[in-house]
Amino acid sequence: MQTNNLLMPGLAALATLLQGCGGPESSSTNGPGGGAVPTNRIHIYLTVESTDLRTAVVRANLNDGRALSTSYRLDGGDFLRACVSGVCRSMADNDSVFTPDYIARFDYLSGVDYVVSFNRQESQNAPDSRVTLPPAFSIVTPVNRQPVTDGDTVLVSWAPAGAPAHVELSYEAECTFVSGLQSSSTGTLSSDDNADGRESVRIDPIVDFARTNILSPVTRCNIDVTVRHELDGRIDPAFDDGIATGIVSREVRLEYVPR
Repeated sequence: MQTNNLLMPGLAALATLLQGCGGPESSSTNGPGGGAVPTNRIHIYLTVESTDLRTAVVRANLNDGRALSTSYRLDGGDFLRACVSGVCRSMADNDSVFTPDYIARFDYLSGVDYVVSFNRQESQNAPDSRVTLPPAFSIVTPVNRQPVTDGDTVLVSWAPAGAPAHVELSYEAECTFVSGLQSSSTGTLSSDDNADGRESVRIDPIVDFARTNILSPVTRCNIDVTVRHELDGRIDPAFDDGIATGIVSREVRLEYVPR
């Protein structure tokens, strides 16, 4: 999957306006008869993610599970709490007008469970959603800010390789054009299905996609390649459904200039 955006204030404002159509609902008053939303009708999207050796961010969103989902803002005594290795913290609302996430920060620990509990006044508790982080890893090649140009293929390698975690590579490119316009694009590159800790990344498709909406020549691009190691977690069965994922990610920047 790839997405491409011109970095223009008008389009950014439009995207914000569209996002604002339909805000979150109350967890304690939007259920049947104006009461609490039953826990068995709620989906949870839970991630524990670390981008360095120091911090792990626990993030949860509660929603109705539909394709264009409506999120729930916790009120009426409902709250989320996260614990790891005996340290517990209440998860704080990020104050988003549109899709409230609940966040807590801990030290990075691999091989142990980060446990998230959903605590309620007027409906069933869901005390035992669990996520384990994969081990830390480092990108070996390429070096950060390695120059690249047309026709190049870059070997991205990391150690340790990551198995049994699922490994995916993605990119984000920001390109500047002779006209002065800028364009950003994001996309998935590949999965390390053979778990050998290396994948080849072609530069041409990334740059070609970034300039699909602009006729002006590219002057330069910053291409951030991200390697993500992911482990599936466990959702408390009191929820209707959800996703729980432990993620350790590392990023390296490539600096593209045309030939």
